[in-house]
Amino acid sequence: MEIVADTLILLVVLQTALRLSQWRNNWLKMAFCIVVGIVVWLMTDYAVNLSKPQVEGWLHDTTILQNVAVVCILDALLSRLRWYPGLLIMPVAFYVLCQMLFTLTGVGFQTTGLLLAVGVAVTLWLLSKAMAWLLPQHADRSFLHIIITAVLCLTCLMAAQQTVTVYPMTQQNIIMEYISKALFGIANLLLIPDVILLIFFFIRSLVLLVTTYMQYMTRRRDGHTPLYDKYRKLLADHESDEAYADYLTAQMEAEAAKDVNLSRLLTKLGPVLGLIGTLISMSPALVGLSTGDISGMAYNMQVVFSATVVGLVISVVGLFTQQLKSRWYAIDVSRLEYEAQTNLQHHEKET
Repeated sequence: MEIVADTLILLVVLQTALRLSQWRNNWLKMAFCIVVGIVVWLMTDYAVNLSKPQVEGWLHDTTILQNVAVVCILDALLSRLRWYPGLLIMPVAFYVLCQMLFTLTGVGFQTTGLLLAVGVAVTLWLLSKAMAWLLPQHADRSFLHIIITAVLCLTCLMAAQQTVTVYPMTQQNIIMEYISKALFGIANLLLIPDVILLIFFFIRSLVLLVTTYMQYMTRRRDGHTPLYDKYRKLLADHESDEAYADYLTAQMEAEAAKDVNLSRLLTKLGPVLGLIGTLISMSPALVGLSTGDISGMAYNMQVVFSATVVGLVISVVGLFTQQLKSRWYAIDVSRLEYEAQTNLQHHEKET
């Protein structure tokens, strides 16, 4: 676990430095580094009261490691926000602080905390500058950030994986035993991302339902969608031209398809993610049933049913909004084509 912890520390530091290197405001970078240093210094008193076995126990506690994996995945999802610096550097700095307090026994606790606070602030600042100098292109730093984030999430999931014995069919079938263990490990790695994606798409489906209702109220008031109003104004502001009318119609169809794509995605992803969560959770539930762990089996069965229900709700919302929006946009596209042809015929008569 020490190797895994050191790997996570290195990945988090590189990830934070890459995020800071993408900020254009140097004063904002400096302010974040100073804030991290202050937080490290304020955590010194709490770190002093901890014992080394307690910290080592955190590294071997499966529940804590699973929570860390969830936080890492949420941090990766939030990394798309422009000014989100990533907060994983805080627990990493706290862990390094605890290790330094246990190692530097001859140095005062406050002095160790102050030195680490200054070192963390300066190191993050210099690393962000080094990343910007080594990779001048913003796209290169973004690509490297995605790779490091993926490796970080995978490492956390592997550390949080519970070891469950897979019984082979025969003593001679050793290869099949290792293959079964590999498949079981891969399935366990996918459980936490699947649950997080289910929650994310469920929230997204609720937002989609609200925006669809607002579009419905607008269409009920005006008789058409805002997208039709936009392209009708573009058609009215331009001279009557058949090629331009066809271009506007194609553009409206493309933009309407883009709006409907989210509903199609939810329709297909909801049952898939729900089924994945159901099948993964069924395995530990059956193991609990075979070992007599009724409470563990009941907990896993709750996850099974919850994943199925949430996935189906996401699919229902996606299917409902897809059918509704597709009908709206089909009517508006036909109306725009009719108006374009009418304007063209009127212009030809005047000519």
